[in-house]
Amino acid sequence: MKPLALISVSDKTGIDLLAAGLVNLGFEIISTGKTASYLSKFALPVTRVSELTGFPEIMDGRVKTLHPGVHAGILADRDVPEHTEEMDRLGLRPIDLVAVNLYPFAKVAANPGSTEQEIIENIDIGGPTLIRSAAKNFKHVTILTDTEDYAETLSQIRRDGNTSLAWRCEMAAKAFRHVAQYDKVIAEYFTPGTGTADQESDSKPWLDRLFLEAPLVQPLRYGENPHQRGGYFSDRPGGWTQLHGKPLSFNNLLDLDAALKSILLYERPTAMIFKHTNPCGIGSGGNLSEAYQKAFATDPLSPFGGILAFNRTLDLNTAAKVNEIFSEIIIAPDYGPQVLDVLRKRKDRRLICFDRNKLQNARCQQDVRSIITGYLVQDWDNGILSEEGWQVVTKVQPTLEQMDALRFAWKAVSILKSNAIALTAVDRTIGLGMGQTSRVDSAGIAIRRAIQFNHDLASAVCASDGFFPFRDSVELLAGHGIKAVIQPGGSKNDAEVIAACDGLGMCMVLTGMRHFRH
Repeated sequence: MKPLALISVSDKTGIDLLAAGLVNLGFEIISTGKTASYLSKFALPVTRVSELTGFPEIMDGRVKTLHPGVHAGILADRDVPEHTEEMDRLGLRPIDLVAVNLYPFAKVAANPGSTEQEIIENIDIGGPTLIRSAAKNFKHVTILTDTEDYAETLSQIRRDGNTSLAWRCEMAAKAFRHVAQYDKVIAEYFTPGTGTADQESDSKPWLDRLFLEAPLVQPLRYGENPHQRGGYFSDRPGGWTQLHGKPLSFNNLLDLDAALKSILLYERPTAMIFKHTNPCGIGSGGNLSEAYQKAFATDPLSPFGGILAFNRTLDLNTAAKVNEIFSEIIIAPDYGPQVLDVLRKRKDRRLICFDRNKLQNARCQQDVRSIITGYLVQDWDNGILSEEGWQVVTKVQPTLEQMDALRFAWKAVSILKSNAIALTAVDRTIGLGMGQTSRVDSAGIAIRRAIQFNHDLASAVCASDGFFPFRDSVELLAGHGIKAVIQPGGSKNDAEVIAACDGLGMCMVLTGMRHFRH
């Protein structure tokens, strides 16, 4: 009797080649409705599951493989005589290979046009059950859930008459991971605060369980340092593509992430230069060349070996200026004619292309970080662009130009590591201080950097990512000619700080929302 292979797939990529290869190796193919119809187009002999079970597919396909005639054939332990005797007595046939992939639940759920019923109908029941049954009995059954594994499976059967036990074990592990990831996405859909079926209420917690499961996308040479192992894992890759250069390192990916999150904040043509996940220059202008020159002028020393991010197609004129120094990574939504030819001349440079919309759609639901005893989870800081609750609290009112500069500064400071101070003009950064243990130290660093590179502090404004605990920072700023400040407020000394601004002739805007980045 011919060995049996059960094939039931949603993604039919390469399935005709797998089925044809199995038929040539002496297998009989059994399959479900749509997959059977698809394989028949290639003149392949297919036995429908309903013929094997003697029971029709019912309920619009909700029930088709959930039958003892299928699962006994998959689960029978052929090393146990009682199992084989029972199979013979009941007239059941063993199934040696199962190829299954699942309904595209994640894709359908992510589509804003999908109805709830369409989403529910894409919860696969029979598929995961087939996968789990075959993976459990890996000693005797080959389970395939990845189209990339079809060729190797055929090669082993062609060479040795069967797949190796090691290969079946590897396929079983992959299969269980596949089902776990599938169930994770469905569970997130039904979990308050995480999915589109969000039914959150005051009586339920924001999250009561964290789902973490993602396949390896890219093994890394090491982590932050050579003695640390590293890898890039993702359950939603997409949004950016590497066009040139060596594989990205752990630190490269951290910088890339910081740059991509930040560049999405800007609408005007904007250039950003990053080092160690902090910007060392941000500029906006009428075109990218102008924006880049402003960003570079913030701190002409730091951009060497940095990460450059642009929010417009990178043109040849800007690329020529960029090429004057070495940069580790260049990020842009697209590259103009001949630009890639120019930039690819540096072999060590990585070139990244991103799609703004795909990047937004691929974004993880929450910000997750590991600590020594577990995980910390938070919502993304999506309030940076909101001006709801902003109020001028000083006697001096900001001018229209100062308000535009304060908006620019508020975006810039939200990107820096706390404690953070950003000194900016209306369209460029001129001094940045970040990561200090006191806010006045960050203010001092920002001022010194601006002076070092001959920037005009008298026309600058200041943004602080957190409140000023004392009046010392505003006094330091005023002493260098800065007249406009934006900060969250919320200190017990707010009144004292506001009074200091009034006495110094400064204007101050309180946003009511801080933007710490630890």
